[in-house]
Amino acid sequence: MFQTEYYFTDLGGVPWDGALNLVPEFFRPSVELYPKNLSAVWSVQIVLVLALITSTIGAFGRIGSRIAWIVVYGCHLSLLQRNYSIVYGADMVTSFWLFGLCFTDSSERLSLRSYLARKRRGFTKSTLQFEPVWSRMLTSVGIRLIQIQLCIIYVYTGFEKLKGGDWWDQTAVWKVLGNEQLMLMDLSFLRNVPLAIGIATWGTVLFEIYGPFFFWQRTTRKWSLMAGWLLHIGIAATMGLYIFSLTMMSAYFLFIDNRWIDSRFSSWFAPRSS
Repeated sequence: MFQTEYYFTDLGGVPWDGALNLVPEFFRPSVELYPKNLSAVWSVQIVLVLALITSTIGAFGRIGSRIAWIVVYGCHLSLLQRNYSIVYGADMVTSFWLFGLCFTDSSERLSLRSYLARKRRGFTKSTLQFEPVWSRMLTSVGIRLIQIQLCIIYVYTGFEKLKGGDWWDQTAVWKVLGNEQLMLMDLSFLRNVPLAIGIATWGTVLFEIYGPFFFWQRTTRKWSLMAGWLLHIGIAATMGLYIFSLTMMSAYFLFIDNRWIDSRFSSWFAPRSS
């Protein structure tokens, strides 16, 4: 919202009419959803923020939270259509996550609504009442969609890396770490530690190809998720890609067992009564 006029008006070089011409023909939507003036842009952004807040805190219950996520998803797509030239990885991944969230009930557990319900009615484990079957099924669909999409992204990216010679000769990571324009800090000293460069190069490829398969195994899930967190924290710390890293890591929480969450947060947040 801080760069609204630059990103979403003629100042950014993208005219109001024909903005979708920037989108590759294969991906170009048949319906224009983007705002056609500055007032409409601000309205879309305000609605997006309000819907995001209400869906996150679970303000309107099971059906309301899903409607709120649909509104967030629609607003997000609308802004992407307005200026495709500023769209990058985090924006596309966010689209996948928001689509999955449209199926989920975000008010059931870790939400302000469930917290206030617990404070008002009291809480004991014996009185927990979980969401009805139809709602639980839809939530499962949304979670699975995000989990599967995360794994597809990693595996596809890993195999794409194998097509380039830079990854085979272990210079791909160094070309990034040695580029002062991309780095937040001077890491040129790593040229004297080729083993670290090799480990970072092949560690990235191996994680992206095999890590997603380990996500689904209970015995290896914790370690593979930790490896992914370390990878993205490293990317954020060295390259400053904070939003991208946080977007990717946010899906990791969906692989955490609900029983683990309940055992640690059940005294604070509990599923609300039907």
